[in-house]
Amino acid sequence: MNTNDTAPLRPHYDFGSIFKATKVFIDRYNEQHDRLTERLNANHRATAELITRLYAQQLNKAISLGEDVSTSLPGFKTFNPSLASCKGCTVRTIINHKERLKASGFIIKEIHRGKTGIELWINPQIFAPKKMSTHHVDMQPVLEQIQAVSEHKVKNLPPLVHEQQEQKNNNSSVDTLITPKKGVRLSAHSAKNNSVTGTGHEQDMNTRESRTSDSKKQTRGAKKSSQKESESAFLLQLVRDFWSYAKLVLFAELLLSEPEEKEILNNIWASVYRKFKIKGSKEDWKGYQDILYKRVDMVARYLERNPNRWIAPPHLYFHPENKRNGFNKTYEWFIRQELLKKSIRNQILIQNTEKEWEDHNQGKGRHKHKSRLQLFRIQQQRLSTFKDDALLRAYEKSLQRTLLKPATK
Repeated sequence: MNTNDTAPLRPHYDFGSIFKATKVFIDRYNEQHDRLTERLNANHRATAELITRLYAQQLNKAISLGEDVSTSLPGFKTFNPSLASCKGCTVRTIINHKERLKASGFIIKEIHRGKTGIELWINPQIFAPKKMSTHHVDMQPVLEQIQAVSEHKVKNLPPLVHEQQEQKNNNSSVDTLITPKKGVRLSAHSAKNNSVTGTGHEQDMNTRESRTSDSKKQTRGAKKSSQKESESAFLLQLVRDFWSYAKLVLFAELLLSEPEEKEILNNIWASVYRKFKIKGSKEDWKGYQDILYKRVDMVARYLERNPNRWIAPPHLYFHPENKRNGFNKTYEWFIRQELLKKSIRNQILIQNTEKEWEDHNQGKGRHKHKSRLQLFRIQQQRLSTFKDDALLRAYEKSLQRTLLKPATK
């Protein structure tokens, strides 16, 4: 095996080169048209640069994942609202700019993918000639050279600087303290009493107590800060986990840039989690997280049953100001569904209790040897485990109907 062979080249699209190619393309197009209404203005140029930047990010990400784009470039998948949000304009403006870029030949093709957005194909002149290559340098010769040098013996030379040895200086007055009254030299670490408050023993105790209290305060402060950091990390991880799950279930075919991902996470933090202004324990937040997952599954099942239905792009679907068709609307939907499930469950449980009373009156069933009071206690204990007041009220009404009903022979 030849270790000197270089690794295969891997294409990479450089943003600077692509911007230059975009500028050259637009300048050349404007030079060919004399009328100002036919030229591409600064706003059109900004939209073109935004598209090329996001497209280059998608291509580089696809290349890093092992996708081969050397033969033909894939389309640029995005949403009109996403482009409008990145550029700070309306969706109508983005659509108008795309039409102008199509007329200029910058965008050569556009396909609408329904709920998955749109797909654009950019003129190959922008990307094809500006492709850079990154390759891995073979470090084997360098490593061999370093190993050869390290094998030579190196002499143990004496130090060039003389190391000074510590000596005791009897004439030094560093360890002595001169009192201003009598001029007597006292040791700075003398065991004699030189404190104002009392004996040296009391002074040591006061110092020890103050140091202990300070250390306790520091320990408590460190614990509080570490606890706050762990709580904030836990809460932020909830946001990331929710977006990962929602993206996998609802937006599986969507490719997003890093700014778009950050915008979506901020919207989820503000709308779904209300900026964590509601206080709760970790168990409370875990329970709320499970409810959010159920709401996402509920939306996914609805889209499967209704192929013609769709949801808004994620940055709009999770936007806190979206009161019309946002994710927050699923909360009422989820509550109605849960109430319906409880109602059906309660009906089944009440039917089972009525059947047990009917069998008991006929001397059948597993409770035929129980008394009426014992059967009542068994049913009451079983239903109380659900902790549902509506279920207990329905049981009382059913019990009255059952007991007042004449027994069948």
